[in-house]
Amino acid sequence: MQIVIIGNGVAGMNAALTVRERHADWSITLISEESDHFFSRTALMWIFSGQLSHRDTEPLERDVYERLNFRRVRGRAVGMDTAAKRVQMGGELEDVSYDRLLIACGSRPRPAPFWQGYGDLTGVGHFVTHQDLAWYEREVHGGPSLAGGPPNADAHLSSSTADSPYQPRPAAAEARGHKAREVAVIGGGLIGIEAVEVAHAAGLKPHFLIREEWFWPMALSKQESTWIAARMAEHGVQMHLETEVEGFDSVDGLVSGVRTSKGTVAADAVVVAIGVVPNTAWLADSDLELDKGGAIVVDAGLRTSVPDVYAAGDCASVKWFNGIQRPEQLWYTGRDQGKRVGRALCGDEVTYKRGTFYNSAKLFDIEWTQAGLVGFDLEDEDELYFEESGTVRSTVRIVSQRGQVKGFNLLGRRWNHAVLVRWINERRSPAYVLAHLAEATFDTEFVPALSVPADVRAQA
Repeated sequence: MQIVIIGNGVAGMNAALTVRERHADWSITLISEESDHFFSRTALMWIFSGQLSHRDTEPLERDVYERLNFRRVRGRAVGMDTAAKRVQMGGELEDVSYDRLLIACGSRPRPAPFWQGYGDLTGVGHFVTHQDLAWYEREVHGGPSLAGGPPNADAHLSSSTADSPYQPRPAAAEARGHKAREVAVIGGGLIGIEAVEVAHAAGLKPHFLIREEWFWPMALSKQESTWIAARMAEHGVQMHLETEVEGFDSVDGLVSGVRTSKGTVAADAVVVAIGVVPNTAWLADSDLELDKGGAIVVDAGLRTSVPDVYAAGDCASVKWFNGIQRPEQLWYTGRDQGKRVGRALCGDEVTYKRGTFYNSAKLFDIEWTQAGLVGFDLEDEDELYFEESGTVRSTVRIVSQRGQVKGFNLLGRRWNHAVLVRWINERRSPAYVLAHLAEATFDTEFVPALSVPADVRAQA
């Protein structure tokens, strides 16, 4: 059996490992343009800040291809011949034949062609791929923050194309002869705050340009976001809320500023962090059904509209609990889909059903934890919210529906996802949760215990 997997990220690698556990003699080919090795994309900021090396961010040993007899093809897939069951490769690489194919090609930075001059200026980039990391490090540090970059970094170039998100990007700092002095980050999501944080860690006071009324409205309420914004300002971040980007200024092809609805912000390096989209432009002429956002539509078994072709991870459009068809662009769901689709590649009848959502991050020095349904405007939804001040500052927001807890949004303390998810699955009441809240705290030693105010208990 010839199994071919496009993408060696969390979905693709988990699928490959699952197939190999079942079938020692099957041929498994992994096609990847971005990197030789599976790495944790969420750890790019730690490489940038000098706290981890590239190898530190790789969950598997580098000999995994040889040890498990995976065939590696480093290059760009440019199309599919579904009738002949072949993946068409760029450059002089030979096409790759398959019996069963998994497309797990992930996401790419969302483009913004409506901004005047976007894409033509040196000094404007993203912070999503290995190649983006290399560009941003050169702008801010003048080179890698640690010796060397990812191994075999340019091996894909002979098969790459101009529209690839993995093309190397020239740095304005190299043309100017000095490192960036004014960084602007456009976009108020998680990638945006990471780009801001690493610039701050390098000693800069970056501009953070956000079109919405507050930072990251899809995850935070206005009250929660106001606290995060105030903390970022204390660190020297220059916040620009309700600010629309209109274009860029430049000198000799090098970015010099960002024009906005509130004036021009000086910047000699600009990170565009307005989200990601499925990396599926190369499939536009294929037989696969794509949703309006370009993701590959799959059924409950992660099967596409073409026989023997599956999709998983950021590029797969799955059905959500509320009937909406769209991707789940999360590390955890990519991992879970990869394991499930690996079984499907083995011939099993599988059903993928997303479990209770959870996620976490650290927003500068403030912990953020989310579990369940927050921000979905559920019918008959109630919210219970309170803030803690004093030795520890934190916020607790509990979403419930008809007396059953549906979600948590928590800032300032560390929380155990497993306990929060269990309470949701057990359909516990807000009163029960408040009475047992200490069981879910995950704080370090000597952190004072959280005390729920009496008036909040009364509300529950």
